[in-house]
Amino acid sequence: MPRISRELREKLKKPLGKVLPFQEAIEKLRGKRIVAVGDEIVFKLLEEGLIPFVSVFDLKTLRGPVEKEVREKLMEQYPEPEKIRKRAGELNREMFEIAAEMLEKGGGLYVEGEEDLFALPFATLVENEVVVYGQPGEGCVILEKKDSGKLEKLVEKEFC
Repeated sequence: MPRISRELREKLKKPLGKVLPFQEAIEKLRGKRIVAVGDEIVFKLLEEGLIPFVSVFDLKTLRGPVEKEVREKLMEQYPEPEKIRKRAGELNREMFEIAAEMLEKGGGLYVEGEEDLFALPFATLVENEVVVYGQPGEGCVILEKKDSGKLEKLVEKEFC
């Protein structure tokens, strides 16, 4: 499986959009079709009563296992999630294919390995949805259709 280039890795160290405190992000997300990437973000949204249309998780946070409460909440909400295997730092066509499928039907996507970088395929494919992912220690990032053009340019070299 291809790993991302050093150039793209450097660009992705920065948030893909504006970082917002969680409570401010919640207000912007209400009433929208949400794609949530990351266990903690999914968990926090569920705790706020917001059920994401698509939730991507790997049952890890900062490369360690999530707390029992987080795991239980995710597995209760998504008892039979779709599954995909992916290593850290990997970006491939299969991720874009499953993102397109999930945007059609919704639900949970359990990543065996690491869910990092899954915000990219979803953010390049959204139409009416918003993508939200966590920026550890800072807050969360919300991406919309208007952001997809610049993100497509970031990843097109990886597949050409």
